[in-house]
Amino acid sequence: MRAAFFIGGLICAAVPLAGSELAAGWTALTNYRAAQALKVFDPASTSADPAVAREARFGRGVALLDLQPVTPAQIEEARGLFAGLVDSGADDAAAGARFFLGRIAQHHQAKPDAAEAARQFRQLIAEHEQSVWAQTALSRLALLELYELNPAEPPAARVAAAEKLLAHAHTPSAESQLHLAIANAIFYHRLPAGGALPHLLAAERLGRMDWIARGETLMEIAELSRLAGERAQAAKFYRLFLAENPRDLRHYIAKERLAEMEK
Repeated sequence: MRAAFFIGGLICAAVPLAGSELAAGWTALTNYRAAQALKVFDPASTSADPAVAREARFGRGVALLDLQPVTPAQIEEARGLFAGLVDSGADDAAAGARFFLGRIAQHHQAKPDAAEAARQFRQLIAEHEQSVWAQTALSRLALLELYELNPAEPPAARVAAAEKLLAHAHTPSAESQLHLAIANAIFYHRLPAGGALPHLLAAERLGRMDWIARGETLMEIAELSRLAGERAQAAKFYRLFLAENPRDLRHYIAKERLAEMEK
């Protein structure tokens, strides 16, 4: 997945832009113009202002991961830039660099290294828990816990490990993403479906979902509530689904279920 996908929602909150010339670089990245971003970051990487220079090196690393086609040489250079930032400071650039070291291990290198990605994300959460980078890393670490890190462990143990990450979630978005990831894993691993219901209810209450995810969640809550005998709760969410998704193919099913309960 392209690095710029994350930049739009992260950079403005995470990195205090040091100057208008660097702001232009981040704007270029959010518009998928990595080559243009490099022209902004590279001259600033030798700035006399240490904060500007560090942010510019961080920007160059992110741009290298987004400059298509991404080559092994680009990945290695980005890794070196990020490692240098992590080893030489504890600012927002260091936190962002740690996040992208995890992303490189998880997605960019030729052979993904789930254990290394998890190590980077855990250290990021331990050192910068309140940062937007750590909050974004939580759901990515959860996915590693749920599917990749310990495949020999029983699925229930993997779900329990992911649930422990909820204690570190301090934003509605991070908490919602964790609840949805855990609920989906419960379905995927064919664990008792009722265990997903509290997570789906929490995610719906937090309200940080796109339209497609919300429709899925409303229907899943309604169905699981019906199966659990929670008729009033099921009816409430069938009605919500019907009101918000009038053209959905599941509209007929929801309408039939609601009619049965209203009898």
